[in-house]
Amino acid sequence: MTDLSKIRIIRQAHPDINVHQPFDIAWEYQYGPMEEFQGDMHYALQLCIVLHGSMEVIFSNHRREFSAGQAYWMMFWEPHAFRFTGHRNFAVAINIELDHLGNCDPFGGCDWMLPFVVPPKLRYCPKTSVEKRIFQETGKSLFKTWNSKQANWKQSSWLQIHQLILEALRGLSNINQETGWMSEASNNFIKIKPALDMVRKSSGKPPSLKDASEICCLSQSRFSDVFKHVFHVSFGKFAARARLASAARDLAQNREMIEEIAEKWGFFDNSHFTHAFKALYGCTPKQYRENPT
Repeated sequence: MTDLSKIRIIRQAHPDINVHQPFDIAWEYQYGPMEEFQGDMHYALQLCIVLHGSMEVIFSNHRREFSAGQAYWMMFWEPHAFRFTGHRNFAVAINIELDHLGNCDPFGGCDWMLPFVVPPKLRYCPKTSVEKRIFQETGKSLFKTWNSKQANWKQSSWLQIHQLILEALRGLSNINQETGWMSEASNNFIKIKPALDMVRKSSGKPPSLKDASEICCLSQSRFSDVFKHVFHVSFGKFAARARLASAARDLAQNREMIEEIAEKWGFFDNSHFTHAFKALYGCTPKQYRENPT
């Protein structure tokens, strides 16, 4: 079995996402199967829909094959890898800015984040022909609308994206009827969200465990337990990904010295920065700067 840690992580930028455009649409076509996995990680939430063919995806502790009409969900800063396995493959990826997720909902109370934060093996994936058709047709519509950009295309696409999330919530609800884990997952996410916002919006070194637990009004041990339950990694590892992701973005987008970028994101030992960066991205900071995509 391919080890995710051995795959180079390369894709991160979402230049079309901003305060006026809370999502973007990306797509990829591949004729014939891919021999190698392609590593991926995002600053945004992601929903990827297979329109034709099939693809295999490796999550941190899970592996799955997706066929036409099926979809997978990714939390931001969640490393994963994929490869197309069919004859004629086409997939659409919807990248969503977290702060605007659910802003079409005047009622409140809907947990729009849930499909992205449940453990990978429990994340909703269309199974029936009806479910697959909904995702496949909506994915095609989003792809066409993004390219044609006709009147009110942003509003139309934004509503369709949220409709897909509602479909996922319905599917998760059916799985949840006996266990009650949805309510627990939602409550736990609410508890640690202030710390999550601190990490996402920090302009330099992310907050410490002490800072994160205090803003959530939890003890450090309780905060650590809840955070790991939600994101399946420790807070320290999550914050390290955030720092390295921000450093990778700077490497790709500006010409600051590598040492300056390392220090900016809290790595005061260049050898430590290089080692940590290579462990996540499969290459040195210098190599990443030379070939970021």
